[in-house]
Amino acid sequence: MTNNSEYPKLGLSPGTIKYTGSSPKERVKLTLIIYNENFFETKIYHDWSELEKELIKYNDDFTKWINVDGINHVKLIERIGEKFDIHPLTLEDIVHIEQRPKFEEFDYYLLSIFRAFYYQDTSSSDKNKMFSLLSEQLSIILTRNNTLISFQENILIDPFEVVRKRLNNEKSKLRHSKADYLMYALLDATVDYYFLCIEKISDKIEELETEIIKDKSVTLSSKNLFKIYRLKKDIVNMRKAVWPMRDMINSILHSDDTILSNSTKFYLRDVYDHVVRIIDSIETQRDLVSGLIDFYLSMNSNKMNEVMKFLTIISTIFIPVTFIAGIYGMNFDNMPELRHPYGYFMTLTLMVVIIISLLFYFRKRKWL
Repeated sequence: MTNNSEYPKLGLSPGTIKYTGSSPKERVKLTLIIYNENFFETKIYHDWSELEKELIKYNDDFTKWINVDGINHVKLIERIGEKFDIHPLTLEDIVHIEQRPKFEEFDYYLLSIFRAFYYQDTSSSDKNKMFSLLSEQLSIILTRNNTLISFQENILIDPFEVVRKRLNNEKSKLRHSKADYLMYALLDATVDYYFLCIEKISDKIEELETEIIKDKSVTLSSKNLFKIYRLKKDIVNMRKAVWPMRDMINSILHSDDTILSNSTKFYLRDVYDHVVRIIDSIETQRDLVSGLIDFYLSMNSNKMNEVMKFLTIISTIFIPVTFIAGIYGMNFDNMPELRHPYGYFMTLTLMVVIIISLLFYFRKRKWL
């Protein structure tokens, strides 16, 4: 029988707004940023009614950015939808955190959904550093009244923080542009974190390769194999998000909607190029990790072969010696050598000569 808790959307009608994540229901944080070339103001609210009252004070000459931290508050998402006439299917996509990156056009707004990636250090010491690839779904709604609404699930590392800092500079292009350029800036900031993740993955691949080479144990440590497969999983997760993001940005570039200016599309082409570069890097890293797995297995096999080679040589050396000892260990009375005064020493000498001869032969054949 299927467990409905594992599939929270199972059986629900289209447009049902149900959060599918696991973030704790902490107090919602609403950040309102209003600006133009001569004005900039940031306010933080925990109640939508207060933010809505403040929003009415400003006309379309001001760019309004509303950032929602905490999409697990379904009632809040519904109220935002009512205010900006957002379709229920859009609201459903925002709170369903496993969405494929996509771009959609509606009558009153544009929707972009994508994922942010960043690495977090999970080690307790510098001796054995471990990193975890974390991700969260980000959603952006660009309306026709010069308003942008962004939705975030977690605030572990905020990719939008660099954009907020740029807004503080009255000479920045952001302050002299509309909300469509703000959407570009948020996409660009998110993609920049992708490069940091790729660099982390590349560094971990080099570290693991060095650890495998320097490992002098009889068999390689299994923890390195675990790290390799963990890296492979991280790369697969990034690949699943970045490939459709390329299609998403390409859809934005080919959109005929008047919300997006031609100048903003020109900048979005640069984001598209960055995503293509990241895809190339991901494919390269995936090949490197696959090669690293083969390298690990090959090194482990070589080490085992060296052990088996050593044991085989030892066995080969002692086979003729054991044969001689076995012959003279038989309990027969009629064995003349048993009563020879120098029989014991002659037998030992023969054994030593055989061992030395075999060692010399193995050395000559470069088996030792």
